[in-house]
Amino acid sequence: MKILKIGALCVIMTLVTMASCEDKLNLAPLGELNSETFYITIDDFEAASLAPYSTLLNFYYEQNGLGHYNGIEYPSDDSRHGGQGNENNVDFIWLPNNGNFSWIYQESYKGIMRSNTILNRLPNSELTDAQKARFEGEAKFIRAYMYFNLAIHWGNPPLVPEIVTSLEGSRIGNSAPGEVLDFVIQDLINAKANLPASWNASNVGRATSGAATALLGKVYLYRQNYTDAIREFNEVINSGQYSLVADYGHNFSEDHQNNSESIFEIQFSRGDFNPWLPVDFGLNENQNVGHAGTGRTINFRASCFLGVCAPGANGNGYGRIHITQPLQDQFEPGDPRIFHTFFVEGDDYFGVPYNPAWSITGATPSKYIRNFITYPQPNAGSNNERVIRLADVYLMLAEAELLGNSNVARAAELINMVRRRADPSGNILPDRPAGASSQQMLEWLMHERRVELALEGHRYNDLVRWHNAGLINIATDIDFGSSLANQNWNTTHLLKPYPQREIDLTADLVQNPGY
Repeated sequence: MKILKIGALCVIMTLVTMASCEDKLNLAPLGELNSETFYITIDDFEAASLAPYSTLLNFYYEQNGLGHYNGIEYPSDDSRHGGQGNENNVDFIWLPNNGNFSWIYQESYKGIMRSNTILNRLPNSELTDAQKARFEGEAKFIRAYMYFNLAIHWGNPPLVPEIVTSLEGSRIGNSAPGEVLDFVIQDLINAKANLPASWNASNVGRATSGAATALLGKVYLYRQNYTDAIREFNEVINSGQYSLVADYGHNFSEDHQNNSESIFEIQFSRGDFNPWLPVDFGLNENQNVGHAGTGRTINFRASCFLGVCAPGANGNGYGRIHITQPLQDQFEPGDPRIFHTFFVEGDDYFGVPYNPAWSITGATPSKYIRNFITYPQPNAGSNNERVIRLADVYLMLAEAELLGNSNVARAAELINMVRRRADPSGNILPDRPAGASSQQMLEWLMHERRVELALEGHRYNDLVRWHNAGLINIATDIDFGSSLANQNWNTTHLLKPYPQREIDLTADLVQNPGY
């Protein structure tokens, strides 16, 4: 990569999206890159293609949990806040001025804009058709990923298929029902066809055809199109590209990133060069500072509760996320995955025995931080976020087989593959019998997704998907581990509120019901 070109990306993309402004805004100082001279060569696009990926980092970096931790992980029955009083995201006091939801919304459209810019500039570049197809596939994968998340969280968000060249053109109202997911499917079909199955060592982390296929299957699952979901998930499994790692904990260890089970993960780094580039938080003169850490370490680690403080509290951990009692109770006794999900009394907690008094629930997350590496600034870690892994695909396929084909035996086979990896002996986690009823297997599937994927950002979306499919009633079937959360939840919370700022700017953008 040419670091000079990489560092100029944000400036360039701003110029592209504001092309209709006064001419003087389009003038670049002599000797610097601009949007007319940059998007030409293969090196230009190698650099530019990283900007959409970089946006993904922005969901996770913030030490106070802005974005993913507060906006995605919090509102589920797995996580509780540790402070006194209310925490709006956990307690379902959702308002249009919610900064966490606004951050996710705005960063998603930033990633879409960056993808659209690449797609706009490809036709007039000097790249070969094969090179154009590859960069088109990457841009469309990231765009699809962003739009999928917008759709499942907001319902009918604005659809922006091309770069915006005027302020007025940015004021777009709601999409039609289903329109965004239709668009996502077409993007993923293109990405699947044009992306490679794997990359060389210098490009690890870029989207692959397998990642596009897995995400496409997930979109179909959310649309209750089980036949197409089954086809896509089977294609991932039968590709030969992926396999479950023998040790469940390797999925969350910094020493085993991008392993055979990982289909797509967000690449973090701390203190050295990050190939995804922290373009939004660089130093002066657009330098690549190499810091693209995750705020998970300080959000997950214990702090103080009722005056009892964990070692390094507030310097090494804010204690923002606590494991609900319902999640603790969900694990079968002795399940080896407990060790890699939360600390229990007596566990080695960074050199001292874990004390349940450090948590409002008696349990602190251990996933991703059990093998924590100490840095001079501990509130930024470099352990990658696993977004899609093979165990998730197995369980999504089991769900599609159950709901689409009533194929209980196949669902049992897939669920048992996940259980056997966690407990090869079968003594603690025995196989689920293939002769069980469809309803019983569905309950086992829901259990398996919860314990296998806890704290990975899937749980609340799973609950909403199952509620929308008529499989559960969140209001009556789910214990959020908080009486206030249980009291406040209603169907309004199946979607998030559009940011009030967006409503104020765009007359045609209609707020979701209940907000």
